[in-house]
Amino acid sequence: MKFIGTVAVLGTGLLGASLARALKKLPDAPRVAAWSRGASTRAKCRALPEVFDEVFDSPEEAAASADVVVICSPTANIPEIAAKIAPAMKGGAAMTDVGSVKGAICAKCAEIAAAENRSREESGRGGKIFFAGSHPMAGSEKIGIDFSDADLFKTRPCFVVPTAACGSGQIELLRAMWESVGMRVYEVSPEEHDAIVAGVSHLPHLVAGTLCNTAAGFPSGDLRKYAGPGFRDCTRVSSGNPEIWDSIVADNRDAILAALRNFSGELSELVSALERRDFAKIGGKLRAAKAYRDKL
Repeated sequence: MKFIGTVAVLGTGLLGASLARALKKLPDAPRVAAWSRGASTRAKCRALPEVFDEVFDSPEEAAASADVVVICSPTANIPEIAAKIAPAMKGGAAMTDVGSVKGAICAKCAEIAAAENRSREESGRGGKIFFAGSHPMAGSEKIGIDFSDADLFKTRPCFVVPTAACGSGQIELLRAMWESVGMRVYEVSPEEHDAIVAGVSHLPHLVAGTLCNTAAGFPSGDLRKYAGPGFRDCTRVSSGNPEIWDSIVADNRDAILAALRNFSGELSELVSALERRDFAKIGGKLRAAKAYRDKL
């Protein structure tokens, strides 16, 4: 990636550390600067000099020399970090994030970048900074730097979300970065992004959690000892860190509600068909589901 000299990764959990590993495997690997909120995680980063060229004790220091800054923190913390680093970023640098909700984050971070640019213009210092959202659809129920994987992003979809605080050049820069680590990039609006991920990420997570809670309330005792791979596969994502979901559900409430209502409608049709003993209807739905899943 000769077009990017330094990438700053702010937050070196599973996604951030995996991105650093993937970037350092490239033939023209950029320099990777890093920061993590936890001192113990920063220590782990310093023990990986082949992955992190330099590890800083503050996000501002890590971002100062970067051409691209990637904020890899929980969604609730992204605007806070963006506000901290904006004054430290060099002119021409692009900022992005990996949050799974884009509407609120893009609005807040674009305004942070715009306010910083107004301040720079008034004071006559530096050049503009830019912000566009990103969301790599990659991850695992396992969390933390210890589970990071350079191949985490290969063949996975990634959204790049333009804002008023970026231009076509920054979008192409981010597209090239994500494609360089093996991702399939889609450019969408914040609203379209949030509706899509409500259906393919947020709804499945809530449904998986509901399946677990339903099984936990089964009157004949603990079902886990009887569970086979089907139950494990359907509920795998519910083992993810529940702490990050408070802000995801709050930020994407409207789109999640729409997805849940669609799901509730499908579930009601299934209940009604079973009550009527309309097994042909149920079979048709299962065959349609198989055809959809087999093309995934």
